[in-house]
Amino acid sequence: MKKDRYRVLLILLFFTILAVIFSGCFGSEEDKITRMRLVMDTHVTVTMYGISESEGNAIAKEAFAEMERLEGIFSRHIEGSDIEHINRAAGREWVEVGPEVILVIEEALAISRLTEGVFDPTVGPLLEVWGFGNEEDEQQRPSSEEIEEALLQVDYEKVEINEEESSVFLAKEGMQLDLGGIAKGFIVDRGQKVIEESGVEGSFVNAGGDINITGSKTDGEPWKIAVQDPRDPQKWFATLQIDQGSVATSGDYQRFFEEDGERYHHIIDPESGWPADGGIISVTVLGPDTLAADAYSTAVFVLGIERGLELLETLSDMEGVLIDKEGDIHYTSGLDEKLEIL
Repeated sequence: MKKDRYRVLLILLFFTILAVIFSGCFGSEEDKITRMRLVMDTHVTVTMYGISESEGNAIAKEAFAEMERLEGIFSRHIEGSDIEHINRAAGREWVEVGPEVILVIEEALAISRLTEGVFDPTVGPLLEVWGFGNEEDEQQRPSSEEIEEALLQVDYEKVEINEEESSVFLAKEGMQLDLGGIAKGFIVDRGQKVIEESGVEGSFVNAGGDINITGSKTDGEPWKIAVQDPRDPQKWFATLQIDQGSVATSGDYQRFFEEDGERYHHIIDPESGWPADGGIISVTVLGPDTLAADAYSTAVFVLGIERGLELLETLSDMEGVLIDKEGDIHYTSGLDEKLEIL
């Protein structure tokens, strides 16, 4: 029953985080092929333009197969995955992994260093004590002692990589990699790459709000993305114009529980061990790829309004829209002519 409720939440999230407006995108609706499948416990939609139905079916099947293959490598909850092997061997031995895992861990560690640990791929133990480690876990507020104990296992600087031997080592027993804040974006990017290499003139992949857009409209107009109110799915806060690239959103409404009148969400501050409380309820980040947009949306959420905007302004290829608890919108300077507040 709990799993069913979680999937219902994900379906709602699919429609609530971002609404992509595709009217008149490439041509007539007859040119559009849309297919959906459950991947990463999220309803993933693949939409392609300018292609026949038979070709579209074959390409979508290949793209979904690639995303499912990568999920089997990156999910720490799937027995036999590379990440599950790494976590099981923490503090004891090196684990040989595939090149995709090395790539994503290196990217995660680079972002960790840039954000001084605000984004930390070793946050797994904290997710476990809060009940966000697995959809079957019981979610409840842990004791201060449990949080302090879990914090001892969180340290991105103790993740070691041997590129020559394609292997990874967690230097302390009890550590757990959790790449949920970055691998989902990478998987979306790889699904889009399959489609792009098939010669499709325009397409987008949407995994519950992590979106990769490739190609351009036949009318030359930019894509439009509507940012919806995190507290009211019937309302839109703003629309964004984007030529192509990626979008990812992090919010306190994606996974949460309430206890004694308080809301506790799944975006944990690696320093305090508690759900991040920087005054933000939603962050939407635009970037060149979904991997980066995914990770930075999490980092900005933890940093809060002021520090989050400062971070995004230092990144030449990233932009962001932040919604605070009062419902006010904050955004980076590069969106001055691309953002319309409704």
